[in-house]
Amino acid sequence: MAGNAHMAGDRQPLSKVREIRDEFRLLLLCARTRVNPRQREQIRALALKPLDWEFILEKSQSHALVPVLYRNLSEFCADRVPPAVIQRLESVYATNAERNLALTTELIDVLRMLEAAGISAVPYKGPALAAIAYGDVKLRKFYDLDVVIRPQDIIPAKSLLVSHGYRWRPLHGQLTGRKEARNFHFWHEYNFINPGNRTNIDLHWRISSRRFPFEIDLNAIWERLEPARLLDEEIRTFPSEVLLLFLCVHGSKDLWWRRIGWICDIAELLGSNPRLDWSYCLELAKQTGATRMLLLGLALAHELLQAPLPDRVCTRIRSDDAVQALIEHTQQQLFDGQTFRYPSLERQAFRVKVRERLHDRIPVYRHMVETVFTTVFVPNVNDREMVKLPDSLSALYYLVRPARLAQRFWSHTIRRSNTTP
Repeated sequence: MAGNAHMAGDRQPLSKVREIRDEFRLLLLCARTRVNPRQREQIRALALKPLDWEFILEKSQSHALVPVLYRNLSEFCADRVPPAVIQRLESVYATNAERNLALTTELIDVLRMLEAAGISAVPYKGPALAAIAYGDVKLRKFYDLDVVIRPQDIIPAKSLLVSHGYRWRPLHGQLTGRKEARNFHFWHEYNFINPGNRTNIDLHWRISSRRFPFEIDLNAIWERLEPARLLDEEIRTFPSEVLLLFLCVHGSKDLWWRRIGWICDIAELLGSNPRLDWSYCLELAKQTGATRMLLLGLALAHELLQAPLPDRVCTRIRSDDAVQALIEHTQQQLFDGQTFRYPSLERQAFRVKVRERLHDRIPVYRHMVETVFTTVFVPNVNDREMVKLPDSLSALYYLVRPARLAQRFWSHTIRRSNTTP
């Protein structure tokens, strides 16, 4: 059922309640466009406390929350925030707003350019998400433009962008020339830059690469595209149910704790779509092996930002031990900021945990093995600087690398044993 399912709102928590510092509490309360009277009073009460405003400014930047933070602080408690803080936020907000409007205009131009050539394109994230979910392109921080096209259109779309002055920037490993067609099997996007204003445009024919597979029938989705408005221009967008799933996959792929703004996107999309078709959304997640990613994204939006969810979705989240563990892990990283010794391996381990199907995990396992092999055996600049070898013996660096790692591990073990009582 679309709109009449009972919504849980901000009732019982979905997981273990976590204590966080007041600065994060203020950021979370401000990370929304819909603020109820109770939340408004909480914001005002927190603003009176002896907060670390430098910490708040730093985190609002790194988590892409400056626009909503500035709007809510200036509207609800400007008299309780240090003037210098409001001024800095206002400056960043104004710069972001100007850039967002320029990027939105360029996106519309690109969409019209593709449309004129008979290429159907759908904006993904960026200005379109800001307009659909936040109701204002100035209230979301975005850095580039993402457009999804069908796989059969990628070559003509690439040629069109290049003919209009955009420069294709092949990613490391992407092939050019006669072998270019091989890119479409493994990769999921082409990156372009406008040399005039340095705008980045990414053309996607998948949502993620084969290293983190997410297979969905884009041709079937194209039949369900919906109209929307962007700066008084009509565009076509993905149905909210599809966009919600895409956002949850993106957050899981790139590690939720890196940016609270991604969780804010989901909360805003839920808040602006009270008649979401949950049956379709859940079924689509099941078909694509993305149920765990969907439930995790929904749980984070509900727990941290009180996004409304149907009771049946909350029940599923509470009953899924794997999702519960992921919620705890993600919040620990968000608010405690643990540093990993091998972040690349931790990234892959998380990507394994968010997949419920074995065949979706296999490419991630394969990448983990590649990462371990590269870490252990492939020499880097430091190895070559520490041990100087003539060119004729450069192959020996493949032995130098594991020897150096073994020495570091042994030294670390000795230090630990000496400090252990």
